[in-house]
Amino acid sequence: MANGTTLEFIGGEKDRAADTMLIVPLAIKPKPALEMLSRVDEYCDDGVSELVNLGAVRCEVGHLSHTTRNGRYRRVLVVSLAERDALDAARIRKAAGELTRWLIAERIANVCLWIDGLAAAGVDGATAEWACGMVLAGFRFTAHLSDRDEAVLRKLRIRLTSGTPGHVSRTLPQVGGARRLADAVNYARGLSHEPANVIHPASLASEARKLARTHKMKCTVLDVPQLKKLGMNGLIAVGAGAAHGAKLIRLEYKAAQRARTTTVLVGKAITFDTGGYSIKPAAGLEGLKYDKCGGMTVMGVMKAAATLRLKCNLVGLIAAAENAISEKAYRPGDIIKMASGKTVEVISTDAEGRLVLADALWYAQKYFKPTALINVATLTGGVRAALGTAAAGLMSNNDDLAAELGESGRVTNERLWRLPLWDDYRELIRGTDSDIKNSAGKRDAHCIVGGMFLKEFVKDDVPWAHLDIANVATSDDNGEKGATGFGVRLIVDYLKRRSA
Repeated sequence: MANGTTLEFIGGEKDRAADTMLIVPLAIKPKPALEMLSRVDEYCDDGVSELVNLGAVRCEVGHLSHTTRNGRYRRVLVVSLAERDALDAARIRKAAGELTRWLIAERIANVCLWIDGLAAAGVDGATAEWACGMVLAGFRFTAHLSDRDEAVLRKLRIRLTSGTPGHVSRTLPQVGGARRLADAVNYARGLSHEPANVIHPASLASEARKLARTHKMKCTVLDVPQLKKLGMNGLIAVGAGAAHGAKLIRLEYKAAQRARTTTVLVGKAITFDTGGYSIKPAAGLEGLKYDKCGGMTVMGVMKAAATLRLKCNLVGLIAAAENAISEKAYRPGDIIKMASGKTVEVISTDAEGRLVLADALWYAQKYFKPTALINVATLTGGVRAALGTAAAGLMSNNDDLAAELGESGRVTNERLWRLPLWDDYRELIRGTDSDIKNSAGKRDAHCIVGGMFLKEFVKDDVPWAHLDIANVATSDDNGEKGATGFGVRLIVDYLKRRSA
């Protein structure tokens, strides 16, 4: 079910009368060339030139300047792209988002987008980035509203137009790909928003099966009896206190049969995190439904890979559990023998994510022999203390993999900052009565300790990266409040580069 407004991008001149407004994205500094202004003015009786010459369009990304005019379109809206020399894909998406939120608020359902201003912006794939920004801005979680039609504009149709013959037909396939990618991000966001009484390990497994059926992927779900046979006691322990036991969800997408490379993604999906007996404070506890965002990123990437038909072999493993409190819940002081054979003393039951991921990482290596192994998780509050919300934390045992992911983060503006995994930090998790501890018991190098723990379960010759997205998985920004779907566009870009 769609959440928010569905966006449709079309070309052609049929039913043009339904379009109520001409949208003109335009870089304002330096002042647009007279030839460009003349071309767009033909649509709106010099309306754009007048707005520009009056200084009504501010040099501010996403500023909207509106007028009415005689001509083919009676309403004209110029969207400022600000300075051309400073323009990049992220700023284009931002401007598109500002426009989309305004259109939805005004309940304007049909518009025409003049794409020549985007083509002149000097950014590769500018129109596709614009479309991506619009679709992302159209998201609103409406699944549990009794009257969705009243709450949000159901559909927004955008007709592309250009003064250059063939420009629209050449651009539409790129726009279609951008829309499918953004839809996958919004899919991950919608799942992340679902509360714990809707999404728990069992219902998440059902959703994964549905995703697999829709996109012709293979789905396998391991429940507690199967996990016990494999010795995956870390995953089992975290979910032991809940009504719905833990599950390992496996999705497989194979579109490069002859290739010898397989990327395995591992996502943490704690469908609700009380902290267990190391209970969290009451304030903000309702937001712990978002502790499944890493797993939902993996779901989003799997959907994107299928809809974009990426030429790669991809496995998504989602370690799902609810960290609850009951007489069956695991306790501080417990010692758990993990699937790898290592023993772990539980210092904190609120350091549960690394336990479920550790078993899933072991499973990935045993059954899939990954050429790249990437886990995504809302793992530590410490990553926000270290990096704020400007970048997610990246830890890796492989410089090439770290560099490739870092570049994809730069390109998509889902930025990563690499943190060290030096042997010095190993002392913080060295065990006394067990091989290792699941927490240092203090705040020193908090996010790095999480990465060091996971590193214990990865073979040295397996290229592995850990993305701690706890600081970027959600946003308090009014334009993008709630789940962000961070990591979907980043990993898809990485996969495209690997399959190019």
